[in-house]
Amino acid sequence: MFATIPSAFQPSSSTPTATPRKLPPQTPVRFPQCAPTADEKPRGSSNGLQKPLVPLLQTIQRPADIKLDHFEALGLHVISDSKPEDIIPEPSYLPPIKAWNAIESDNLQEANDATRRPLCNGNISPGVQTYRERQDELRIDNTAAFRSIRRIPPPTGESAARLGHAFEFFKNLEFFSGFWDDTSLPPRKEEPEATSSENPLPSSEDGEKGTDEIDLFSKEDPVPAHLSTHQRTGNGAQLPPEYRQHLLTSFVKLVAYDFGCNVSLPRSEPRLYLTPPSPSKPTSHFNSSATFIFRTPTDRSSARGGIVEGPVASISCRTSTVFATEAESRLDLAREVVAVLLTAQHRSRSGRTEKRFGENAWWATKPRWGGGPGGPIGREAEKSDEPSSTTKLASAVEEATPPAVSEPLRSIAAETKRMFGINASLPGKRAKRLKEGNMQIYENYRKMLPPSATWDRRTRYMPIGKPVPSQGYDDIFLVSAINHHVSIIRVRVPEALLEVLEGGTREWERVVMWRSKWYDLFLAEERVEAMQIVWGMMAYQMRKIEGPAVEAGEGEKMDTT
Repeated sequence: MFATIPSAFQPSSSTPTATPRKLPPQTPVRFPQCAPTADEKPRGSSNGLQKPLVPLLQTIQRPADIKLDHFEALGLHVISDSKPEDIIPEPSYLPPIKAWNAIESDNLQEANDATRRPLCNGNISPGVQTYRERQDELRIDNTAAFRSIRRIPPPTGESAARLGHAFEFFKNLEFFSGFWDDTSLPPRKEEPEATSSENPLPSSEDGEKGTDEIDLFSKEDPVPAHLSTHQRTGNGAQLPPEYRQHLLTSFVKLVAYDFGCNVSLPRSEPRLYLTPPSPSKPTSHFNSSATFIFRTPTDRSSARGGIVEGPVASISCRTSTVFATEAESRLDLAREVVAVLLTAQHRSRSGRTEKRFGENAWWATKPRWGGGPGGPIGREAEKSDEPSSTTKLASAVEEATPPAVSEPLRSIAAETKRMFGINASLPGKRAKRLKEGNMQIYENYRKMLPPSATWDRRTRYMPIGKPVPSQGYDDIFLVSAINHHVSIIRVRVPEALLEVLEGGTREWERVVMWRSKWYDLFLAEERVEAMQIVWGMMAYQMRKIEGPAVEAGEGEKMDTT
């Protein structure tokens, strides 16, 4: 009954506006500054005395091991702040902004049919009407959108914002406002600290200036907590990683859905595999947290079975916010390069069959102990020394039964054996109780099996959007995100480089990376510009290509259950 009394005398942990008294300082917005350049022929592609590419990359064991020499050997050439016309290989697939915005609302329905194009999945692309809807939704003011998300009534004389398809995007953006200051608003003034003995309010004896400050504070009418739309409780470094992933996913889905695609998490861990040219050296890999944009099958059975096709592009979200040193910038660039190269490896699996690591190797085919029968392992030796309790009980019953016994007694003995589970295999939990120990681990050890498959059984790997016939390279698109910003990247990956990563020895051209500027998702105009590039990316990748049909990779039998 008296448990709540001490809390009445404790100092309040928040101000009258329900905000924490001491907010952590805001995380400054920084971007990685690493843009290596390369010649037309990288050093690693020559047959000179330089170390081969794969053994050089395998020397990276920790983030501090990443050097500029690795990017030079790879032949990475970064072009920063590229224009949208340079990022999309065919600029005609970018939306003509001026022409589409000049169309009147009454004529959108007629102009929409003329702006739609055939897609590679047999459908038709969205037109100007869909683009204008997405543009208007992204231009909604953040305060009005957050008010609709939090179900706060609009001010008098205003109507509630209708978010439409952008509801999920603004919901995740509202989560961001709790850790990052909304850059669409004017800079927030520092609130005066609460009155205390150390910082008393200025008295009337301090002169006219003190009186003005008192009047200013007294006239201030703070917005109640339940009506506030921007309440920062932490800084950018404290943002949970999944918040950024959800925000970027919802942003890309605004466009990808209309082109018959979707963003999905990988069902198997994305890995960039490195196979050295020497067969005696082991294969290694780099992990990645990238997600992918896949094409959804048009047939209902495959779509219900979770089958996806592609990947069309990849998405990479990183949690780094400092970038104070060159090593941190190199690490961020390396994560983007790994995401791009593994996406290129996935797209190159079209028409191929997975070769598991260790397949047909001696350690996966020959029995243990040099081919001999072997013997008991671990607790099996203890079990083989003495008979089980079930065997002892069965023998005791047999000895107790005389040889010349009448048929009724024999039936009673048989019924007793059945009731107590003697010399009978009982299903369910009773059989597990009679089993002494779990010996399945030893049986699994005796099986000769290679490692499990790494290709996703429900993914039809194919290079969607790649020109036919092949031109010797594949354009990989990456939607990159750090802080509350997004950048669209296109990387031209030579096919010869993919063969080198798989253990081949060839020369390849340099890897060119076109990177757009960093678009702030808090600013309406900048997120509209980013949406325009994503629109052009999806329109280019999903375009209908005249040529032979692309076969899907069949690493394993397709699982549609």
